[in-house]
Amino acid sequence: MASFKDLTPEQMEKARACESAIDLIELAEEEGVELTDDQLEAIAGGAWYNCMNETW
Repeated sequence: MASFKDLTPEQMEKARACESAIDLIELAEEEGVELTDDQLEAIAGGAWYNCMNETW
């Protein structure tokens, strides 16, 4: 499975276009991206929009 830090520019654009945390999680599943526990916690905690700017 792909890692969050290995997203292509196209995948990053799709992730930035997500309007909710659920959209982001569904996109990750569709793209085969494995989210870590820390990333899932950030998403659940409302900081999902910052996930794409972090180095995991």
